[in-house]
Amino acid sequence: MKRLLIVLFAFSAFFANAQNWGSSEADSIRCFENYNNFGQLCNGKEYLQAYEPWMIVYTTCPQASEVVYKFAPKIFDAKIKAEKDAAKKTELIAALMKMYDDWNTYYPGSEAKVLGQKANDFYDYYPEDAYTAYQMFNAALEVNPGDIQPLYLNNYFNAVIALYKIDTLDSEGLLNAYGAVGEAIELQTDNWNREIAALTEKDTLGTISSREKRVLDIDKRLLEQSTKLITNIERGLAPLLTCDRLGLIYNQDNFDKHFGDAAWLRRAEKMLSKERTDTAGTSDCTDNPIYYLVAQSLYNLEPTPQAARSMGVLSIKNEKYDDAVMYFTDAIAQEADPMKKSRDYLRLAAIHLKTGNLSAAKSDCAAAVRNNENSGEAYLMWANVYAAAAGSCGNNVFEKNAVYWAAIDKATRAKQVDTSITGRADKTIAKFRVGIPDKSISFQFGKKEGDRYAIGCWINETVTVRF
Repeated sequence: MKRLLIVLFAFSAFFANAQNWGSSEADSIRCFENYNNFGQLCNGKEYLQAYEPWMIVYTTCPQASEVVYKFAPKIFDAKIKAEKDAAKKTELIAALMKMYDDWNTYYPGSEAKVLGQKANDFYDYYPEDAYTAYQMFNAALEVNPGDIQPLYLNNYFNAVIALYKIDTLDSEGLLNAYGAVGEAIELQTDNWNREIAALTEKDTLGTISSREKRVLDIDKRLLEQSTKLITNIERGLAPLLTCDRLGLIYNQDNFDKHFGDAAWLRRAEKMLSKERTDTAGTSDCTDNPIYYLVAQSLYNLEPTPQAARSMGVLSIKNEKYDDAVMYFTDAIAQEADPMKKSRDYLRLAAIHLKTGNLSAAKSDCAAAVRNNENSGEAYLMWANVYAAAAGSCGNNVFEKNAVYWAAIDKATRAKQVDTSITGRADKTIAKFRVGIPDKSISFQFGKKEGDRYAIGCWINETVTVRF
């Protein structure tokens, strides 16, 4: 009896609140009934049947609940697909567009997300009107690029490509759109990477909740989608991303026009510093003399982590290694994304390896791995740092070459966490094997196959003797 009273009280409270939905008690009751009807139909994925009761709630009680708007796109989609009359179909699409505006009016707070979905739906229904879709996507990006889903960004760039093909957008407009997509993805991946790092730690400790586990899986899936999106876009843009072509856009005249425009400077910096991999290896366009002006101006305007990185890259090119260490350390201190921190630590490790500060290089590699445990590049760098100690760490020929076992262990770990670098890791391991102490020398110092040996110096690793 007590439980029944609690249920009746909860229902009465909900019904009392529902009575405020409409301008009259009769409207409120009508909305309440139809709200339940369309809700049940949507839960059963019967979106076409849900249209009529949904429309009653939407037109009579537009502020009943945000659920009314969250279900609306699927309801409209079913109705539009079922409509055979072209004029009525057009009216339905117009009504869908208005619904998005009402959504932002009655439930503000997610304007960019809603505008992005509106633009995406418009382009789906009117792919021939790429320019209107392009303007709608830009409106969403201006509000908050971090709220635009990867799927919508993909359609945005499809619209951009369509406009470029008919000369509505020039090369600079195309690259600006690419920059906008990149910035949106970067904002999102920063958040996902931070959340993934935190939740992965909880998962490892066994303290993650079922809800957090779902969030972790969703974040990983979205991160993968974003990576694929950028990869596909770059593949299509490859002919335009050559240094010669970028030099036609990022030149002295354009810099003079935009030297105070942080958005232009950010995109120029990213375009020119972007690494490209081909048969000749990895390269970028930072040799463009404008890059120095862009990087310096950007750092003066916005001393952000990315701006600090740019100055670090320039310092390396000019062999000003102390300055490079300062800039990358600054970038790390400001950066929240653990993946970016990991890459910055790798840059520090490369500098310290080059300047002979092997102990610092080892610490950098360890920090890179702490921020990204799947960084094969960090382990491979770590291997090279250990190998560089050959001949200097130890008191005899066995000890001085035993560091190669530690180096091989790190290179082996590199390909375990990142199979994409297996080929490079195997070549590194083969090179290091040549340097390990041979069996006869090891025997003279009391070491045989399978023994454990603790390497001293700054390395402090225990390795297994093997030939």
